[in-house]
Amino acid sequence: MLDYKSEWYSHLNDLKGMHQKISDLCQGKKVAYLDLPFHYNVGDLLIYLGTEQFIKNHGIDVRYRAFSKFLNHKRLNACDVILLHGGGNFGDIYFNHQKFREKIIERYANKRIVILPSTIHYKSDVLHKKSKKLHASHPDLHLFLRDKRSKKIAEGFSSNIDLMPDMAHSLHPLIEPCEVEDLEINPIRILNMRRIDVEANSGATSKVSVSKKPFDWDSIISSWDQILYHIAHLGEKGSRFYSNDKLIKLWFRQSNSLVFSSINYFNSFNLVYTDRMHGMILSYLLGKNIRMIDNSYGKNSSYFELWLNNSPLIKLVEDETK
Repeated sequence: MLDYKSEWYSHLNDLKGMHQKISDLCQGKKVAYLDLPFHYNVGDLLIYLGTEQFIKNHGIDVRYRAFSKFLNHKRLNACDVILLHGGGNFGDIYFNHQKFREKIIERYANKRIVILPSTIHYKSDVLHKKSKKLHASHPDLHLFLRDKRSKKIAEGFSSNIDLMPDMAHSLHPLIEPCEVEDLEINPIRILNMRRIDVEANSGATSKVSVSKKPFDWDSIISSWDQILYHIAHLGEKGSRFYSNDKLIKLWFRQSNSLVFSSINYFNSFNLVYTDRMHGMILSYLLGKNIRMIDNSYGKNSSYFELWLNNSPLIKLVEDETK
């Protein structure tokens, strides 16, 4: 029987292998990859780099990459398939991203559109119904979702809906099986990672016994990173007049640098408490012991229950204060 370290490796291989279904929709086609994350949320950068690794692994012919502003519609028209970046911003919490996706779906009814693995959440029934009508009007829309709850919300959005693990899993392997942490931890080195945004779940975090100073992705960002970010945004504004390919390459390098810094930081610890989904996913890719705390609307637990609940490395924190 396989030990848990070998099972960890095989499990991540299986999750990564599921992305083949997305590749099948792109083979032999000219592809555009849109809505690249142009911000310093390392979780989104993990999805981005995982998607780029997936593109490389499967030999997908990506002819055009772009952020959500200043699109070159001439280059976009020359492509057959549009990949839309996945993640947790599908719905009405981060409405600018949803608005961008819907504009693409509405404008390019003649293209195959693939929405990469996403979580859906709507607070407004009105906006949910409006989105459903628009998505359903597209004849070749393929929607990949990261959990069963999202799939239920997406009923009627498309006839092509599949469950799919997050694209960050295509970064596997980041370590060797022998580097996976022992289940019996001694000494314990805890990373206490907590959200500071609209998805923070104060009710859940109050039930966690760990009280050390929390960390969030912002702690990774240096002053120099902030300077580079502002320079890049100036470049983005100029990209309406010229090709943004050089800017995309520079941003890819910067994203790699930030993810590398995050990996090095996480590797200083052997036990991670986190209410960030990609804190959980990165920790699992690095073979850490994980205590997962839910976010404000159940995104983390829904993902855990579908893809990760058989791993002895991850435990869902319910109430440690009793």
